[in-house]
Amino acid sequence: MMEIQYDIFIKGNLIDLVCLNESIALNSNWYNWFNDEENMYNMQKHYFPSTRESQVNFFRTVINNSATMLQVGIFHKKDQILIGVISLSKIDYLNRKCEISGFIGEKKYQNIQNFLEANRLLICHAFEQLNMNRIYGGAIKNEIAELYLRSLGFTREGLLVEDVYKNGMYNDVHLIAISQKRYNEFFKKNDDKTNEFS
Repeated sequence: MMEIQYDIFIKGNLIDLVCLNESIALNSNWYNWFNDEENMYNMQKHYFPSTRESQVNFFRTVINNSATMLQVGIFHKKDQILIGVISLSKIDYLNRKCEISGFIGEKKYQNIQNFLEANRLLICHAFEQLNMNRIYGGAIKNEIAELYLRSLGFTREGLLVEDVYKNGMYNDVHLIAISQKRYNEFFKKNDDKTNEFS
């Protein structure tokens, strides 16, 4: 494996959001997170095997130079390792909305602090730099939806009943979203957006 160069896109406290590239797709453990059945239990993944080659192809055809998707890596600053990915997809510049999703792939780093900081950084970027008016998402697991509601200011928008087939059954999807107005109310209570992660 060659040494990987990580270019910082958004600086954080515990983690940085970094630019993804072909070298990272080829030389990191990114591809293999999707092969871990336990990791993918509550995600719409692990239907087909993932390889280094398929991850490189995904980067080339879906991420690279896309105007409607912004996907970045979650980089652990202290340990200097890529621990996950997070994205804004279906970016709609007319209606100023997009979908957020992400996960921590390295099990050692799967904690609330890393997950929330990555989301906070990208949510702030969406509203303050991309001029989004609404960010939405969905989760099979209600506990994940509740985390967005309690800690990130999202509101519950509804339920897609038996919408996703996973783990031998049809699962409901919990729909959540946050508006620019709600973001201003929730995030701007404190000027230091990341002080709770220190």
